[in-house]
Parts: sequence; structure tokens; C-alpha cells
Amino acid sequence: MNRAAPLILLCMLAACETTNSSDWSGGPGTPFKQAERSCQDLLGSVSKEEDRRDFFVGCMRALGWTPKPGASIDL
Repeated sequence: MNRAAPLILLCMLAACETTNSSDWSGGPGTPFKQAERSCQDLLGSVSKEEDRRDFFVGCMRALGWTPKPGASIDL
């Protein structure tokens, strides 16, 4: 069980909300939760930590969501 603990913790952290739908404006495109989940899944391909926020915002924008001014996006 001790070997599984870090994996379980990682899975729990991955499920945490990193953004809030009220911080984004979007239209009739991809539903927010679906867009967020898709972009989160793709973040693993971004190796530099400093590039992750820009990648996430760009990904969300491609799916029809734009961050509102002052939005808190914690990745």
C-alpha cells in the first residue's frame, strides 16, 4: 500500500480545480469543464513550468474560452 500512496495523491491533485468557470468567458463552443479537462490533459506535454500558463490559456482560447481580466489561473 505504501507504494500506491504517491500515485493516489497524484491522482487526487490532478482532479483539483485549477481554474474557476467564473474567471472565463465563453460561447456556445466546448463546455467549460470539458475544455478545462482537455487542456489539463495536454499540459503534461509542456516541459517548462513557465510555459504552462500560456499554453493552458491558448488551449482554452482554442476551445472558445477567454480569461476575464484579473482571472486567477493556478497551474
